[in-house]
Amino acid sequence: MNRLFVLFVLLSASVYTAAAQPYRGKLILPIRGVLDKDFVVVNHVDHDVNANAIRDHGCGRQTYDGHQGTDFVLKSFRQMDSGVTVVAAAAGVVTAVVDTFPDRNKVSVVSRGYGNYVALLHPNGLATYYAHNRRGSAVVAVGDTVDVGEALALVGSSGNSEDPHVHFEVWQLVDPFEGGCSPSPTLWQDQPPYQTQLRVIDADVTTWPPSLDTICERPPTATVVKQADSSITFWTLLQGVNPTDRLRIVWLDPELSEWFTYEAETGITSNYFYWWSWINRPERNGTWTCVLYANDTELLRKSFVVSDVVGISNSGVGDVSVTRHGDMLRIRNAATMSIEFFDARGRSIRTTPITDNDTAIILPDTRFMVFQILDNGKPIYRSVIH
Repeated sequence: MNRLFVLFVLLSASVYTAAAQPYRGKLILPIRGVLDKDFVVVNHVDHDVNANAIRDHGCGRQTYDGHQGTDFVLKSFRQMDSGVTVVAAAAGVVTAVVDTFPDRNKVSVVSRGYGNYVALLHPNGLATYYAHNRRGSAVVAVGDTVDVGEALALVGSSGNSEDPHVHFEVWQLVDPFEGGCSPSPTLWQDQPPYQTQLRVIDADVTTWPPSLDTICERPPTATVVKQADSSITFWTLLQGVNPTDRLRIVWLDPELSEWFTYEAETGITSNYFYWWSWINRPERNGTWTCVLYANDTELLRKSFVVSDVVGISNSGVGDVSVTRHGDMLRIRNAATMSIEFFDARGRSIRTTPITDNDTAIILPDTRFMVFQILDNGKPIYRSVIH
């Protein structure tokens, strides 16, 4: 979500404002889903032409130096893997398609530019760009005519990107948002609200390793922590973070007494900020709770159960049994359930419905993985496969 290549010379305000007029109030959001549920707006166009200075359309700092578009960001790479569609913000003709670059970048490198992208030309000369798409996901070709809302590709993290998102640009350079520091009226049919308060985008508890590379994949939820689990991580993804905000995670024991606290000042301005705390698995059984505070205000709490259960065995849980035979799992008495596989980074790589009471499942082609059996979407047990 960092600065992209400049593909065109910047034009004067009078020129790009005139070009935008026919589209006033006509553009739809370039991504399918529900705003603030399936995706969030993170970065806007930078209106400050001075180097090392930023200003967004609302006269705030929800941008970075030289940013020329709007970033619509997913909550995790796991959500990206589910397939989120990039759509045409207005009817037009496809003028460019790039679809071959790697799409799971987690570090911004300016020279990577747009990565995979689609460009559309609209009547009256306006153009829109949809960047950082998944490799091989484009469903249009140069010369195609598309309607408003028509699918173009899938959201990815290709090019100069560190999180899964679609970078949306309007050219001649136009900020589609109106505000106190934007020279043109809104181009959106329904302009997203200007979000400034500190809030939680996502949060969870997991027994996967506490690292950013793992957490941004959104690893499996830990509702029960077993003896085989060595640590527990509570993580959160926040928006509207300011440098002086003070975050605190309090771990409460089964009597709701404070057991451990981790607290720190963020020291950064960010609209997409991961923060976490981890502990070794407690020896004490019962329901434990994590509470997240920001500036002494409770934002949310999550609970998990510490259990003496060692972990999954061939005898399974209840009537369900799982037995491994080479590259296959034999699963009994689990009809209507499903099995989900994760790789070593906690990334969900496959979910398979279980349709029969005696089913054989071929294992994914990877050396290390974890699988879990889900009953109505709730994990009932989990095991590691080496």
